[in-house]
Amino acid sequence: MLITFLFVGIFGKLVYLQVVENEEMQVYALDQWTRDIPLQGERGCIYDKNGRLLVTNQTTYTVYVRPNAVTDKERAASFVADLFDIRYEYVYSKITSRKGEVTLKKGATKEEITAIREQNLVGFYFSQNVARKYVYGNFLSQVLGFTNIDCVGQTGLEMSLNSYLTGKNGSVLTEADLIGRELESNKTYYISGKKGNTVYLTVEYGVQRMVENTVNEAYNEHKAKSASCIVMDVQTGEILAMAQAPNYDLNNLPRNNVAELLSVAKNTLIGNVYEPGSTFKMLTASIGLEEKVVSLNTHVYCGGNRVVDGTKIKCWKTIGHGSQTFSEGVQNSCNCLFMDIALKLGTEKLYAGLKKFGIVEKTGIELKGEGNGLMISQEVVKNVDIARMGFGQAVAVTAIELITACSTVVNGGYLLQPYIVDRIADTQGNIVLQGNRTVKRQVIGEETSKTMREVLWSVVEEGGGKNAQVQGYKIGGKTGTAQKYENGRIAQGKYVATFVGFAPADNPKYILLFIVDEPSTGAYYGSVVAAPYASKIYSELLPYFGYAKEGEKEAETMIMPDLIGKGLSQADTELREKGLTYEICEEKGEEVLYQIPAPGSEISKNTVVYLYS
Repeated sequence: MLITFLFVGIFGKLVYLQVVENEEMQVYALDQWTRDIPLQGERGCIYDKNGRLLVTNQTTYTVYVRPNAVTDKERAASFVADLFDIRYEYVYSKITSRKGEVTLKKGATKEEITAIREQNLVGFYFSQNVARKYVYGNFLSQVLGFTNIDCVGQTGLEMSLNSYLTGKNGSVLTEADLIGRELESNKTYYISGKKGNTVYLTVEYGVQRMVENTVNEAYNEHKAKSASCIVMDVQTGEILAMAQAPNYDLNNLPRNNVAELLSVAKNTLIGNVYEPGSTFKMLTASIGLEEKVVSLNTHVYCGGNRVVDGTKIKCWKTIGHGSQTFSEGVQNSCNCLFMDIALKLGTEKLYAGLKKFGIVEKTGIELKGEGNGLMISQEVVKNVDIARMGFGQAVAVTAIELITACSTVVNGGYLLQPYIVDRIADTQGNIVLQGNRTVKRQVIGEETSKTMREVLWSVVEEGGGKNAQVQGYKIGGKTGTAQKYENGRIAQGKYVATFVGFAPADNPKYILLFIVDEPSTGAYYGSVVAAPYASKIYSELLPYFGYAKEGEKEAETMIMPDLIGKGLSQADTELREKGLTYEICEEKGEEVLYQIPAPGSEISKNTVVYLYS
């Protein structure tokens, strides 16, 4: 009876294992009978808004060794050590290890793998891996970021979008005995991986290229600590360009110098805070107009300073501007006007207005490491601090925070969330994430915004922003010059020169913030150091998007052909056939890299086309 009971129990267990847990047991068995070499899932590619490839993958290899299978350990260790330029003792210790399988080298090339195979070294195995390839090297460096040797995002979009970009790993399973030696049957199982999602940015290659060229020019001409620029669509919040110099080659990282790598990789436009200076006056003026403590009819007298709480605060023009209207005060960037506005607003209204503009609030852009602005706590702020905040001192902002707030001033008063990811698609083309215009709140009214557009246009036409003018186009904006602080004190001779501009001024579409940090060639005012580069960008940007100069709108128009990727001789032929003249601005190769105006834009027949190769 007992034997029967035991037999029934054993039989039942066998049935249970073979039927109910059959699949799970097969997995266990396969794990015991095979050696697993991973196949890294391919990482998703990154494109610009128009589908130009920016980041792709290249194949590398990982070398594994199964010590028990290696026959001539000394010869194998000697050859591999010389091939990879690593210590013989290290390789020999790996080959004589008691482990079933050890990793010997990551990131090996196809040529190195071929060399090992030609030596007929037994016990060496290889897995195919994915390494990132950045098509244009030092292009969009701090934004794109980079991955580590295992293809995991470390900075920039590679890090913030890592979960979207990462592919699913596969593997190669080879039958082996209990101590790791391959069986004579040499049966192999392949488990395929899955590619990561594809990312399309809001950045346009042509715009980014022209902005990077200009930023590098400013950096070199003024021997600055750095130069940087953001270009944003004021109507949507899309980032069209984000550049900073110095940049670095993403395909040739200084990985052996961590401090240097982290320094050049940091996106200062989203991570660093700085005192904005006079560009901040755009916000003070907007709040003052909205709260009706000032109007276009307001007159103010500037004697060169104001005394607040017993402290003399100087205007930048120490002899004073005299009597002036509100518009003239903005054109003159008169500190006294903005001190008056801030003090009339008072602590509660000024702080409420600045917070509505998003100051001290992260914008939420899809990049890791975003900082947020700094203001003195409202509970302890003094009138003297309020006065200084009115003209951009005693407050700190990030560049992305400032351009977002300034965009609000001129786009009708709507605080938008800036975004740099246009869409993310899976391998089947299905959209898994779609970037969209997102309105956080309305900060000022349409009428206030309209007034500010007109006043800021007059700053460029008649005031301190004249160097930002572009013949044939209406540009609005505000210059800024701020002192820098070190250890709580003013750093003598160190300044940040800035310009915020928008165009077309009467119906804004594109806003930019240009920053030159610590120019060292003598000039340091934003009107002299930053504004001219904004003019240069707009002189290329507006034609790029097909905006005709005043007086050209009645000319016969045509659609700009797409010359990108074509040879210069072919481009010459196509342009001549359409009766268009052109200039080659940069000739570094035989293929057109980008063009002005952009492909598909409507242009007049007398437009000059600019080609970059």
